Amino acid sequence: MNQGHIASGEVINLENLKGNMDVDSSYALVKTNDMEVIRMALHKGKTINEHSVDGEMSVQCLKGDILFTVDGKAVELTGDDWLYLKKKQSFSYSVKKDTILLVTILFTNQ
Repeated sequence: MNQGHIASGEVINLENLKGNMDVDSSYALVKTNDMEVIRMALHKGKTINEHSVDGEMSVQCLKGDILFTVDGKAVELTGDDWLYLKKKQSFSYSVKKDTILLVTILFTNQ
């Protein structure tokens, strides 16, 4: 399976990645059979309709302001906030201010 774009043991800055990368995009840092880690840069006004993922997921807001709706309840994430979602838990979001997220999805064989 694709190991992503970051090598094991490589240090990066999550604000500007490797310096020569577009900071206004999503970027798969690592993807293995067990997990995927994505750095997401989201512009103010972006919305995602309700959906879910098959694995457990954590969302860390590195900077910005984003409103998640989880199972119908609105929760706001700003810099340094962290959110956990169980498998197949419904969520949507609306970006209130340009935001950078670190999203980790765990995969398990069922």
